[in-house]
Amino acid sequence: MRLDVQVQGRKVATLFRERDEYVLQYEADAAPGDFVSLTMPVRQEAWRWPRDLHPFFRQNLPEGYLLNLIREQFGPLLDGTDLSLLAVVGAMGIGRVTVTPEGVAPGTELQALDIKDVLHGDNTAEHFAALVRDYARAAISGAVPKFIAPQRSSTERPAFDGPLGKPTIRTSRYIVKGSDENTPFLGFNEFYSMRVLERLGVAPVARTQMSDDGRALVVERFDVNAEGFPVHGVEDMCGLLGLPPHEKYNSTTEKVLNVAKAYLLDRISMRQQLEQLGWHLLSNYVVRNADCHTKNIALFYTSVDDVAFTPVYDIVTTQAYPRFAVNPPGLAVDGRKTWAAGKALERFFNSRAGIAPPKYAAMVEALCDSAVTVGHEVIEAAKNEPQWRGVAKQMLHAWNDGMESLRTPKKSVQFKNLKPVIAAAGFSAPEPPERSREIIGQSPLLAKRGRTKN
Repeated sequence: MRLDVQVQGRKVATLFRERDEYVLQYEADAAPGDFVSLTMPVRQEAWRWPRDLHPFFRQNLPEGYLLNLIREQFGPLLDGTDLSLLAVVGAMGIGRVTVTPEGVAPGTELQALDIKDVLHGDNTAEHFAALVRDYARAAISGAVPKFIAPQRSSTERPAFDGPLGKPTIRTSRYIVKGSDENTPFLGFNEFYSMRVLERLGVAPVARTQMSDDGRALVVERFDVNAEGFPVHGVEDMCGLLGLPPHEKYNSTTEKVLNVAKAYLLDRISMRQQLEQLGWHLLSNYVVRNADCHTKNIALFYTSVDDVAFTPVYDIVTTQAYPRFAVNPPGLAVDGRKTWAAGKALERFFNSRAGIAPPKYAAMVEALCDSAVTVGHEVIEAAKNEPQWRGVAKQMLHAWNDGMESLRTPKKSVQFKNLKPVIAAAGFSAPEPPERSREIIGQSPLLAKRGRTKN
Protein backbone atom coordinates (compact mmCIF):
# COMPACT_ATOMS: atom_id res chain seq x y z
CA MET A 1 0.00 0.00 0.00
CA ARG A 2 1.24 3.47 -0.96
CA LEU A 3 -0.27 6.73 0.28
CA ASP A 4 -0.09 10.23 -1.15
CA VAL A 5 0.90 12.94 1.32
CA GLN A 6 -0.36 16.46 0.62
CA VAL A 7 0.46 19.85 2.15
CA GLN A 8 -2.50 22.20 1.73
CA GLY A 9 -3.96 19.96 -0.94
CA ARG A 10 -0.85 19.51 -3.11
CA LYS A 11 1.00 16.19 -3.21
CA VAL A 12 4.54 16.57 -1.83
CA ALA A 13 5.52 13.02 -0.81
CA THR A 14 4.69 9.32 -0.84
CA LEU A 15 4.34 7.17 2.28
CA PHE A 16 4.75 3.40 2.15
CA ARG A 17 6.04 0.35 3.95
CA GLU A 18 9.23 -1.38 2.85
CA ARG A 19 10.02 -4.61 4.67
CA ASP A 20 10.18 -3.66 8.37
CA GLU A 21 10.37 0.09 7.82
CA TYR A 22 7.97 2.91 7.02
CA VAL A 23 9.26 5.29 4.36
CA LEU A 24 8.44 8.90 3.52
CA GLN A 25 9.85 9.91 0.13
CA TYR A 26 9.50 13.54 -0.95
CA GLU A 27 8.65 14.38 -4.57
CA ALA A 28 11.55 15.60 -6.69
CA ASP A 29 9.91 19.01 -7.08
CA ALA A 30 9.02 19.50 -3.41
CA ALA A 31 10.09 22.95 -2.18
CA PRO A 32 11.67 23.53 1.26
CA GLY A 33 8.37 25.01 2.49
CA ASP A 34 6.56 21.79 1.58
CA PHE A 35 7.95 19.96 4.62
CA VAL A 36 5.52 17.51 6.20
CA SER A 37 6.94 17.76 9.70
CA LEU A 38 9.46 19.90 11.55
CA THR A 39 11.30 16.65 12.23
CA MET A 40 11.42 15.70 8.52
CA PRO A 41 12.52 18.60 6.31
CA VAL A 42 12.46 18.21 2.54
CA ARG A 43 15.43 16.24 1.21
CA GLN A 44 16.25 13.75 -1.54
CA GLU A 45 16.99 10.89 0.85
CA ALA A 46 13.93 9.11 2.20
CA TRP A 47 12.90 9.41 5.86
CA ARG A 48 12.67 5.92 7.37
CA TRP A 49 11.21 4.76 10.68
CA PRO A 50 11.51 1.20 11.99
CA ARG A 51 8.47 -1.03 12.65
CA ASP A 52 5.87 1.75 13.11
CA LEU A 53 4.68 4.83 11.29
CA HIS A 54 6.77 7.95 11.75
CA PRO A 55 5.66 9.73 14.97
CA PHE A 56 4.20 12.65 12.99
CA PHE A 57 1.71 10.41 11.20
CA ARG A 58 0.68 8.69 14.42
CA GLN A 59 -0.11 11.88 16.30
CA ASN A 60 -3.69 12.19 15.03
CA LEU A 61 -4.61 8.54 14.65
CA PRO A 62 -7.92 7.77 16.38
CA GLU A 63 -7.87 6.27 19.85
CA GLY A 64 -10.31 4.58 22.20
CA TYR A 65 -13.98 5.09 21.38
CA LEU A 66 -13.44 6.51 17.89
CA LEU A 67 -10.93 3.83 16.96
CA ASN A 68 -13.39 1.09 17.92
CA LEU A 69 -16.08 2.67 15.73
CA ILE A 70 -13.70 2.88 12.77
CA ARG A 71 -12.76 -0.77 13.19
CA GLU A 72 -16.45 -1.69 13.16
CA GLN A 73 -17.26 0.37 10.06
CA PHE A 74 -14.12 0.01 7.97
CA GLY A 75 -12.86 -3.38 9.06
CA PRO A 76 -12.52 -4.75 5.50
CA LEU A 77 -10.24 -1.81 4.61
CA LEU A 78 -7.91 -2.38 7.56
CA ASP A 79 -5.05 -4.86 7.51
CA GLY A 80 -3.97 -4.39 11.11
CA THR A 81 -1.34 -1.74 10.38
CA ASP A 82 -1.45 1.97 11.16
CA LEU A 83 -0.78 2.59 7.47
CA SER A 84 -4.19 1.17 6.52
CA LEU A 85 -5.84 3.13 9.34
CA LEU A 86 -4.20 6.31 8.07
CA ALA A 87 -5.49 5.51 4.57
CA VAL A 88 -9.05 5.54 5.96
CA VAL A 89 -8.89 8.68 8.13
CA GLY A 90 -5.98 10.72 6.76
CA ALA A 91 -8.00 12.83 4.31
CA MET A 92 -9.54 14.80 7.18
CA GLY A 93 -7.62 15.75 10.30
CA ILE A 94 -5.83 18.48 12.19
CA GLY A 95 -3.22 20.60 10.43
CA ARG A 96 -2.21 21.35 6.86
CA VAL A 97 -1.16 17.78 5.99
CA THR A 98 -3.59 15.27 4.50
CA VAL A 99 -2.97 11.64 3.53
CA THR A 100 -4.95 9.61 0.99
CA PRO A 101 -4.60 6.34 -0.88
CA GLU A 102 -2.37 6.64 -3.93
CA GLY A 103 -4.04 8.58 -6.73
CA VAL A 104 -6.97 9.75 -4.59
CA ALA A 105 -7.41 13.51 -4.32
CA PRO A 106 -7.84 14.94 -0.81
CA GLY A 107 -11.39 15.82 0.09
CA THR A 108 -14.39 14.46 1.92
CA GLU A 109 -17.84 13.23 0.98
CA LEU A 110 -19.19 13.49 4.51
CA GLN A 111 -22.49 15.31 4.96
CA ALA A 112 -22.15 18.87 6.23
CA LEU A 113 -23.27 19.61 9.79
CA ASP A 114 -24.91 22.71 11.19
CA ILE A 115 -23.07 23.34 14.45
CA LYS A 116 -26.26 24.79 15.94
CA ASP A 117 -27.71 21.29 15.88
CA VAL A 118 -25.06 20.30 18.42
CA LEU A 119 -25.24 23.43 20.57
CA HIS A 120 -29.02 23.35 20.89
CA GLY A 121 -29.84 19.72 20.16
CA ASP A 122 -29.83 16.30 21.75
CA ASN A 123 -26.38 15.26 23.03
CA THR A 124 -27.33 12.26 25.11
CA ALA A 125 -24.88 9.37 24.89
CA GLU A 126 -26.98 7.43 22.39
CA HIS A 127 -27.58 10.36 20.04
CA PHE A 128 -24.00 11.63 20.21
CA ALA A 129 -22.70 8.13 19.52
CA ALA A 130 -24.73 8.17 16.31
CA LEU A 131 -23.12 11.47 15.31
CA VAL A 132 -19.63 10.15 16.01
CA ARG A 133 -20.43 7.09 13.92
CA ASP A 134 -21.59 9.30 11.02
CA TYR A 135 -18.37 11.33 11.11
CA ALA A 136 -15.93 8.64 12.20
CA ARG A 137 -13.72 8.94 9.13
CA ALA A 138 -11.39 11.63 10.50
CA ALA A 139 -7.86 11.68 11.92
CA ILE A 140 -8.36 12.98 15.45
CA SER A 141 -6.83 11.58 18.62
CA GLY A 142 -8.22 11.39 22.14
CA ALA A 143 -10.12 8.91 24.27
CA VAL A 144 -13.43 10.78 24.68
CA PRO A 145 -16.14 10.72 21.98
CA LYS A 146 -15.33 13.45 19.44
CA PHE A 147 -15.49 14.14 15.74
CA ILE A 148 -14.72 16.61 12.97
CA ALA A 149 -17.46 17.36 10.45
CA PRO A 150 -17.64 19.56 7.39
CA GLN A 151 -19.43 22.77 8.30
CA ARG A 152 -22.69 23.63 6.61
CA SER A 153 -22.49 27.15 5.20
CA SER A 154 -24.90 29.40 3.35
CA THR A 155 -22.07 30.63 1.11
CA GLU A 156 -20.45 27.51 -0.26
CA ARG A 157 -17.11 27.83 -2.06
CA PRO A 158 -15.28 25.24 -4.17
CA ALA A 159 -13.27 22.90 -1.96
CA PHE A 160 -10.03 23.61 -3.78
CA ASP A 161 -10.46 27.33 -4.44
CA GLY A 162 -7.56 28.65 -2.38
CA PRO A 163 -6.03 32.12 -2.14
CA LEU A 164 -4.08 33.22 -5.24
CA GLY A 165 -5.05 30.00 -6.96
CA LYS A 166 -3.03 27.86 -4.54
CA PRO A 167 -4.79 24.50 -4.16
CA THR A 168 -6.07 23.98 -0.63
CA ILE A 169 -8.76 21.87 0.93
CA ARG A 170 -11.51 23.34 3.02
CA THR A 171 -12.54 21.50 6.16
CA SER A 172 -14.49 22.02 9.35
CA ARG A 173 -13.67 24.92 11.65
CA TYR A 174 -14.76 22.92 14.70
CA ILE A 175 -14.02 19.85 16.77
CA VAL A 176 -17.09 18.49 18.57
CA LYS A 177 -16.55 16.65 21.86
CA GLY A 178 -19.08 14.71 23.89
CA SER A 179 -19.45 13.03 27.27
CA ASP A 180 -19.45 9.37 28.25
CA GLU A 181 -20.43 7.37 31.31
CA ASN A 182 -17.09 8.06 33.02
CA THR A 183 -17.10 11.81 32.29
CA PRO A 184 -20.70 13.10 32.52
CA PHE A 185 -21.29 16.70 31.43
CA LEU A 186 -17.77 16.94 30.09
CA GLY A 187 -18.75 19.97 28.00
CA PHE A 188 -19.72 21.88 31.14
CA ASN A 189 -16.54 20.78 32.92
CA GLU A 190 -14.15 21.69 30.12
CA PHE A 191 -15.85 24.99 29.26
CA TYR A 192 -15.49 26.37 32.79
CA SER A 193 -12.09 24.77 33.43
CA MET A 194 -10.74 26.48 30.31
CA ARG A 195 -12.39 29.73 31.37
CA VAL A 196 -10.19 29.99 34.48
CA LEU A 197 -7.25 30.79 32.19
CA GLU A 198 -9.17 32.32 29.29
CA ARG A 199 -10.77 35.14 31.27
CA LEU A 200 -7.36 36.48 32.35
CA GLY A 201 -6.34 37.25 28.76
CA VAL A 202 -2.70 36.37 29.49
CA ALA A 203 -2.28 33.50 26.99
CA PRO A 204 -4.04 32.33 23.82
CA VAL A 205 -6.79 29.83 24.62
CA ALA A 206 -8.85 27.81 22.13
CA ARG A 207 -12.32 29.29 21.78
CA THR A 208 -15.14 27.03 22.93
CA GLN A 209 -18.92 26.91 23.04
CA MET A 210 -20.88 24.70 25.41
CA SER A 211 -24.07 23.00 24.34
CA ASP A 212 -27.28 23.92 26.12
CA ASP A 213 -27.34 20.60 27.94
CA GLY A 214 -23.69 20.82 29.04
CA ARG A 215 -22.86 17.47 27.50
CA ALA A 216 -21.03 18.64 24.38
CA LEU A 217 -18.30 21.17 23.68
CA VAL A 218 -17.63 22.79 20.33
CA VAL A 219 -13.98 23.80 19.99
CA GLU A 220 -12.94 26.29 17.32
CA ARG A 221 -9.88 25.02 15.48
CA PHE A 222 -6.79 27.21 15.45
CA ASP A 223 -5.14 25.50 12.47
CA VAL A 224 -7.69 26.83 9.96
CA ASN A 225 -8.55 30.35 8.85
CA ALA A 226 -12.00 31.97 8.88
CA GLU A 227 -12.91 30.28 5.59
CA GLY A 228 -11.99 26.83 6.89
CA PHE A 229 -8.71 26.43 5.00
CA PRO A 230 -6.02 24.60 7.03
CA VAL A 231 -3.12 27.04 6.96
CA HIS A 232 -1.10 25.88 9.98
CA GLY A 233 0.93 22.78 10.56
CA VAL A 234 0.35 21.30 14.03
CA GLU A 235 2.68 18.94 15.87
CA ASP A 236 2.21 17.74 19.42
CA MET A 237 5.06 17.11 21.81
CA CYS A 238 4.48 13.37 21.73
CA GLY A 239 5.41 13.26 18.05
CA LEU A 240 8.23 15.79 18.40
CA LEU A 241 9.73 13.66 21.17
CA GLY A 242 9.51 10.59 18.93
CA LEU A 243 7.09 8.81 21.27
CA PRO A 244 4.22 6.54 20.18
CA PRO A 245 0.79 7.81 21.34
CA HIS A 246 0.44 5.16 24.04
CA GLU A 247 3.54 6.63 25.74
CA LYS A 248 2.11 10.16 25.92
CA TYR A 249 2.46 10.18 29.71
CA ASN A 250 6.01 8.80 29.67
CA SER A 251 7.89 12.07 29.53
CA THR A 252 8.71 15.06 31.67
CA THR A 253 7.97 18.77 31.65
CA GLU A 254 11.70 19.39 31.24
CA LYS A 255 11.85 17.28 28.06
CA VAL A 256 8.79 19.03 26.63
CA LEU A 257 10.40 22.40 27.20
CA ASN A 258 13.72 21.33 25.70
CA VAL A 259 12.20 19.97 22.49
CA ALA A 260 10.03 23.09 22.10
CA LYS A 261 13.07 25.35 22.42
CA ALA A 262 14.71 23.52 19.52
CA TYR A 263 11.99 24.83 17.17
CA LEU A 264 11.19 28.21 18.74
CA LEU A 265 13.77 30.02 16.64
CA ASP A 266 12.51 33.55 17.21
CA ARG A 267 14.54 34.47 20.29
CA ILE A 268 12.71 37.79 20.58
CA SER A 269 9.43 36.01 21.30
CA MET A 270 10.99 33.12 23.23
CA ARG A 271 10.24 34.70 26.60
CA GLN A 272 6.61 35.21 25.66
CA GLN A 273 6.33 31.61 24.48
CA LEU A 274 7.82 30.22 27.68
CA GLU A 275 5.49 32.36 29.75
CA GLN A 276 2.55 31.01 27.75
CA LEU A 277 3.67 27.46 28.56
CA GLY A 278 3.95 28.52 32.21
CA TRP A 279 0.34 29.74 32.30
CA HIS A 280 -0.75 26.48 30.67
CA LEU A 281 1.08 24.31 33.21
CA LEU A 282 -0.11 26.28 36.23
CA SER A 283 -3.71 26.18 35.03
CA ASN A 284 -3.61 22.39 35.12
CA TYR A 285 -2.42 22.46 38.73
CA VAL A 286 -5.13 24.92 39.78
CA VAL A 287 -8.06 23.06 38.22
CA ARG A 288 -6.54 19.61 38.83
CA ASN A 289 -6.28 18.40 35.25
CA ALA A 290 -4.32 15.15 35.26
CA ASP A 291 -4.64 14.80 31.50
CA CYS A 292 -2.01 17.35 30.43
CA HIS A 293 0.32 14.96 28.64
CA THR A 294 2.59 15.28 25.62
CA LYS A 295 -0.32 15.14 23.17
CA ASN A 296 -2.06 18.07 24.82
CA ILE A 297 0.84 20.50 24.33
CA ALA A 298 1.68 21.35 20.74
CA LEU A 299 3.41 23.73 18.34
CA PHE A 300 1.91 25.27 15.21
CA TYR A 301 3.35 27.21 12.30
CA THR A 302 3.02 28.27 8.67
CA SER A 303 6.77 27.97 8.13
CA VAL A 304 9.90 27.11 10.13
CA ASP A 305 10.27 30.82 10.92
CA ASP A 306 7.03 31.33 12.89
CA VAL A 307 6.82 28.28 15.16
CA ALA A 308 4.89 28.94 18.39
CA PHE A 309 2.88 27.13 21.04
CA THR A 310 -0.69 26.57 19.97
CA PRO A 311 -3.50 28.16 21.95
CA VAL A 312 -4.15 26.19 25.12
CA TYR A 313 -6.67 23.35 24.71
CA ASP A 314 -8.04 20.27 26.50
CA ILE A 315 -8.05 21.58 30.08
CA VAL A 316 -10.51 19.50 32.10
CA THR A 317 -10.96 19.05 35.84
CA THR A 318 -10.28 15.32 35.85
CA GLN A 319 -10.43 15.22 39.65
CA ALA A 320 -14.15 15.97 39.36
CA TYR A 321 -14.74 12.39 38.26
CA PRO A 322 -14.29 9.74 40.99
CA ARG A 323 -12.83 7.26 38.49
CA PHE A 324 -9.89 9.61 37.82
CA ALA A 325 -9.77 11.56 41.08
CA VAL A 326 -6.52 10.05 42.36
CA ASN A 327 -4.58 10.52 39.13
CA PRO A 328 -1.35 12.54 39.45
CA PRO A 329 -0.26 15.22 36.94
CA GLY A 330 0.31 13.89 33.43
CA LEU A 331 3.90 15.15 33.24
CA ALA A 332 6.61 14.84 35.86
CA VAL A 333 8.49 17.87 37.20
CA ASP A 334 11.92 17.30 38.74
CA GLY A 335 11.37 13.54 38.43
CA ARG A 336 8.06 13.47 40.33
CA LYS A 337 4.37 13.39 39.48
CA THR A 338 2.63 15.02 42.41
CA TRP A 339 0.12 17.81 42.95
CA ALA A 340 2.17 18.92 45.96
CA ALA A 341 4.97 20.11 43.68
CA GLY A 342 6.14 22.72 46.19
CA LYS A 343 9.41 24.43 45.39
CA ALA A 344 10.16 22.01 42.52
CA LEU A 345 7.62 23.71 40.28
CA GLU A 346 8.86 27.17 41.22
CA ARG A 347 12.45 26.08 40.50
CA PHE A 348 11.39 24.75 37.10
CA PHE A 349 9.80 28.08 36.21
CA ASN A 350 12.85 30.00 37.38
CA SER A 351 15.70 27.87 36.02
CA ARG A 352 14.11 26.38 32.89
CA ALA A 353 11.53 28.96 31.77
CA GLY A 354 13.21 32.13 33.04
CA ILE A 355 10.22 33.12 35.18
CA ALA A 356 11.45 34.60 38.47
CA PRO A 357 9.82 33.62 41.81
CA PRO A 358 7.91 36.94 42.21
CA LYS A 359 6.42 36.53 38.74
CA TYR A 360 5.62 32.88 39.45
CA ALA A 361 3.83 33.82 42.66
CA ALA A 362 1.85 36.52 40.84
CA MET A 363 0.80 34.01 38.17
CA VAL A 364 -0.38 31.57 40.84
CA GLU A 365 -2.48 34.22 42.57
CA ALA A 366 -3.96 35.49 39.31
CA LEU A 367 -5.14 31.99 38.47
CA CYS A 368 -6.45 31.38 41.98
CA ASP A 369 -8.40 34.64 41.93
CA SER A 370 -9.79 33.70 38.53
CA ALA A 371 -10.80 30.26 39.86
CA VAL A 372 -12.82 31.97 42.61
CA THR A 373 -14.54 34.25 40.09
CA VAL A 374 -15.31 31.39 37.70
CA GLY A 375 -16.40 29.31 40.68
CA HIS A 376 -19.25 31.78 41.22
CA GLU A 377 -20.16 31.40 37.53
CA VAL A 378 -20.20 27.62 37.88
CA ILE A 379 -22.59 27.83 40.83
CA GLU A 380 -24.91 30.24 39.03
CA ALA A 381 -24.98 27.95 36.00
CA ALA A 382 -25.77 24.95 38.21
CA LYS A 383 -28.68 26.84 39.78
CA ASN A 384 -30.33 27.04 36.38
CA GLU A 385 -29.56 23.41 35.52
CA PRO A 386 -29.77 21.20 38.64
CA GLN A 387 -28.36 18.25 36.67
CA TRP A 388 -24.99 20.05 36.62
CA ARG A 389 -24.89 20.43 40.40
CA GLY A 390 -23.00 17.18 41.01
CA VAL A 391 -20.12 17.90 38.64
CA ALA A 392 -20.08 21.56 39.73
CA LYS A 393 -19.57 20.50 43.35
CA GLN A 394 -16.76 18.15 42.39
CA MET A 395 -15.06 20.80 40.26
CA LEU A 396 -15.05 23.46 42.97
CA HIS A 397 -13.66 21.08 45.59
CA ALA A 398 -10.91 20.07 43.13
CA TRP A 399 -10.10 23.72 42.35
CA ASN A 400 -9.83 24.55 46.02
CA ASP A 401 -7.44 21.62 46.49
CA GLY A 402 -5.42 22.88 43.53
CA MET A 403 -5.21 26.41 44.89
CA GLU A 404 -4.08 25.26 48.31
CA SER A 405 -1.43 22.92 46.93
CA LEU A 406 0.26 25.73 44.98
CA ARG A 407 0.34 28.26 47.81
CA THR A 408 2.75 28.43 50.72
CA PRO A 409 0.79 27.12 53.74
CA LYS A 410 1.75 30.07 55.97
CA LYS A 411 0.56 32.57 53.38
CA SER A 412 -2.51 30.79 52.02
CA VAL A 413 -4.76 32.13 54.78
CA GLN A 414 -4.21 35.64 53.42
CA PHE A 415 -5.75 34.87 50.04
CA LYS A 416 -9.20 34.13 48.74
CA ASN A 417 -10.22 30.51 48.34
CA LEU A 418 -13.35 28.61 47.39
CA LYS A 419 -14.38 27.30 50.81
CA PRO A 420 -16.86 30.14 51.50
CA VAL A 421 -18.26 29.78 47.99
CA ILE A 422 -18.69 26.03 48.40
CA ALA A 423 -20.36 26.48 51.78
CA ALA A 424 -22.69 29.22 50.52
CA ALA A 425 -23.79 26.97 47.66
CA GLY A 426 -24.70 24.25 50.12
CA PHE A 427 -22.36 21.73 48.53
CA SER A 428 -21.54 18.64 50.54
CA ALA A 429 -18.12 17.02 50.72
CA PRO A 430 -16.72 15.66 47.42
CA GLU A 431 -17.54 12.14 46.36
CA PRO A 432 -14.77 9.69 47.33
CA PRO A 433 -12.42 8.58 44.56
CA GLU A 434 -12.68 5.11 43.09
CA ARG A 435 -9.23 3.97 44.13
CA SER A 436 -9.60 0.54 42.58
CA ARG A 437 -9.63 2.06 39.09
CA GLU A 438 -6.57 2.20 36.88
CA ILE A 439 -4.64 5.45 36.60
CA ILE A 440 -4.78 7.36 33.32
CA GLY A 441 -1.65 6.64 31.34
CA GLN A 442 -0.73 3.57 33.39
CA SER A 443 -1.50 0.16 31.97
CA PRO A 444 -3.24 -2.22 34.43
CA LEU A 445 -0.92 -4.90 33.03
CA LEU A 446 2.19 -3.26 34.50
CA ALA A 447 3.64 -4.70 37.66
CA LYS A 448 3.12 -2.58 40.75
CA ARG A 449 5.98 -0.28 41.46
CA GLY A 450 7.74 -0.01 44.76
CA ARG A 451 6.88 2.76 47.17
CA THR A 452 8.00 6.13 45.88
CA LYS A 453 8.43 9.40 47.65
CA ASN A 454 5.65 11.88 46.86
